[in-house]
Amino acid sequence: MPIRYVILRKGTSSLAGTLASKGQAMPITAQFDTLGGPEKIKLVDVPVQPPAADEVQIRMRAAGLNRAELLYVAGHYLVEPPIPNAPLGAEGAGEIITVGSGVSEFAEGDRVCVLPMMDWAQYGTLAGIVNVPAHALEPIPDGIGFEDAAAFWMAYTTAYGMIVQAGEMPLNAAGRTVLITGASSSVGTAAFQILKQIGATSIGTTRTQKKVDDLNKAGADHVIVTDDEDIGARLKEITNGKGVDLVCDSVVGDMIAPAAEALVPEGNMVLMGFQSGEIPGLPFYPILTKGITIRGFHLVWHLLDHADRRRRAVDFLGPLWASGELKPVIDRVFPLSDVSGAYAYMATNNHLGKIVIQI
Repeated sequence: MPIRYVILRKGTSSLAGTLASKGQAMPITAQFDTLGGPEKIKLVDVPVQPPAADEVQIRMRAAGLNRAELLYVAGHYLVEPPIPNAPLGAEGAGEIITVGSGVSEFAEGDRVCVLPMMDWAQYGTLAGIVNVPAHALEPIPDGIGFEDAAAFWMAYTTAYGMIVQAGEMPLNAAGRTVLITGASSSVGTAAFQILKQIGATSIGTTRTQKKVDDLNKAGADHVIVTDDEDIGARLKEITNGKGVDLVCDSVVGDMIAPAAEALVPEGNMVLMGFQSGEIPGLPFYPILTKGITIRGFHLVWHLLDHADRRRRAVDFLGPLWASGELKPVIDRVFPLSDVSGAYAYMATNNHLGKIVIQI
């Protein structure tokens, strides 16, 4: 599947036309009233109140989609949705309409990214106009469009957090090797770019052959096709028998054991999801004999909620993004009017990188 950069021009979305014709007073919002699949997501008119003292009001222009939201709609995520009228969307980008009385760091007209550090029961980014806490914002660098802005922070801070913070990979990592499972996700493609910046060798996994070329184009140094190849044997071959220094695993399932076996002595494994839907037993033999460390990582709880960790991530990633050295891989852009279709597309696992909603 080729990487597709699809930009919808103003007026190509019927919803965008509706919002434009009626002005900013048309607060169309994506919500769901019952648990299930993407078909449960609907668009409704929801009145928007003035922002609270610590909030800003934003005219949203784009939002990034994430697999966690599919789990959230299905009732399988780490937090429970407030049924009915549950808002949706964890990240996005837009322009500030107005600010609350206690906000001094942002002003009307500022172009900002919304980071995923909000209460999902209260806030969502899949809407024409939203109020969000000011602490969840970062400015958009000059020259960066709204689609790229909506696709950046969640993927790149997650990848950075797995590799540098939880994975303890140095910023000069020449000679180190990192395994990224579930590599076709937006986090996976972000990880490849970050690993290039710090000089490490990246190995990505994918189930079938069809994504290999695209993963290589996205920056993977090596790709293992798990349906066709022996993971342990390939990792030994790629590393000349040394083993990998870090495993970043979002799949878990039956991949965790060979990945642990492939780690160097006292290597690290970071778990940030379980796309397989299975929670396997721990690989005690390599844990005990190699002294490896297995650590969980959640973007908000372990990075964004800590001001010092967030600042280090922003200071590292922000300049590289502004200079073009980091650039999100966007598979496809959907209009907000087809938000359920966008999530249905995500559920097929046929995408590479980020799916973005234009608002």
